[in-house]
Amino acid sequence: MTNPFEHNRLTLTFPDQLGRLVIGDLLDIPDDVSSVALLYCQGASLVKQDDKADRLLSFILPDDIDPAYFTAYLLGETLPANQAKIIKAYLDQISPFLDRLGYTLTSLPDNAKKESKKTAPAKAQHRFSKTLVGTPFYVDYDGAKAEIYWVKRQELVIKKGASLKQETPLNKDGSVGFSQKFALTLRQEHADVIGADFKTTADIHLKSVNEVGHLLFFAGTNSWLVLKDSTGKTLDSHTIVK
Repeated sequence: MTNPFEHNRLTLTFPDQLGRLVIGDLLDIPDDVSSVALLYCQGASLVKQDDKADRLLSFILPDDIDPAYFTAYLLGETLPANQAKIIKAYLDQISPFLDRLGYTLTSLPDNAKKESKKTAPAKAQHRFSKTLVGTPFYVDYDGAKAEIYWVKRQELVIKKGASLKQETPLNKDGSVGFSQKFALTLRQEHADVIGADFKTTADIHLKSVNEVGHLLFFAGTNSWLVLKDSTGKTLDSHTIVK
């Protein structure tokens, strides 16, 4: 692999189409919708709070691994058996590379594996449909208002004139959380079209519904349920896979 170091980050490409790993700082948010970011502190231990972390590991995953399930697995949460099996097999393949870097990604605790009857409900899956390309969806939530179009599988357009939530939500201790940092990073990337009144002066193109929610209202809720068509039907109900 050539030039693994770039822009203060290290990129490792796994063989056999197993994806990539990017190690960077806490603001080095991945923009690939198939990726998941994990917080680590010194000693290469996984942490849940960004104020205890000093680096960010971003896994760009193969298509058959759901990022939400991957994160849940590493945090010891109970998953559907088939998902846990896929993720364990994947970790077995990439573990030798991670070991060389000093990282160990553990699987589910033994007691969670034994609870075969207590499986977690599957995370909702959504599928892009070309029939929705010309359908406007609207946001009117927590100070944010916008008209949005889902034009490609990895492209949503927030139309000019959108209003963004102005106040940045803070943690109980007054610090800015990881999710809020992500939202502020997105806003900085599009600062040239966001006015002082928090209204957009041009269309903004984003890669996912998650990014739309972060940019408009700092997320904090299920964005699939916030975006609604002219009849009040949610984007979730239009696209959920059952």
